[in-house]
Amino acid sequence: MIDVPPPVYPWPIGVGPRYQPSALNARAASGAPIGPLRCGRRGREFAVHVELFANRRVVIVPKGIGVARTGCRYPLHTSAPTGVVHVDATRPHRLRDLFAVWGRRLGRMRLLSFRGRVLVFVDGRRFRGDPGRVLLTKHRQIVVEVGGYVAPHPSYLFPKGLQ
Repeated sequence: MIDVPPPVYPWPIGVGPRYQPSALNARAASGAPIGPLRCGRRGREFAVHVELFANRRVVIVPKGIGVARTGCRYPLHTSAPTGVVHVDATRPHRLRDLFAVWGRRLGRMRLLSFRGRVLVFVDGRRFRGDPGRVLLTKHRQIVVEVGGYVAPHPSYLFPKGLQ
């Protein structure tokens, strides 16, 4: 029997601020430390792709997460509203670090302002456990969803030149 991935559809983007949250919180906007994460010059980095869904609607991962008003960048940041996250390669980071820099909630029963059982898929496979513990590694495809199943993309085609 051939293992065929589920069909992937273009899901609609949710309407309103819950589905299109802002990128910065006050702490990140000022460049203040967020736990062990510091805003500053970045060295070598790689990219991961994060997709969020709530109630079978796309939640935008906005441009500017982890970019302070002064222009410094945190070890996890976004430069476009595509879900591509740039991750500093000098130490391991987890999905919870991205949400900390973003100033948003992520847990087993919470995704941003949405409540319900949170499902996480990494490279198309179900991740069991605390969603925040997902390790961010080069070119990983991460899908986080709440409020209804959306068939996860098993991979993402990163633009040329994007580590």
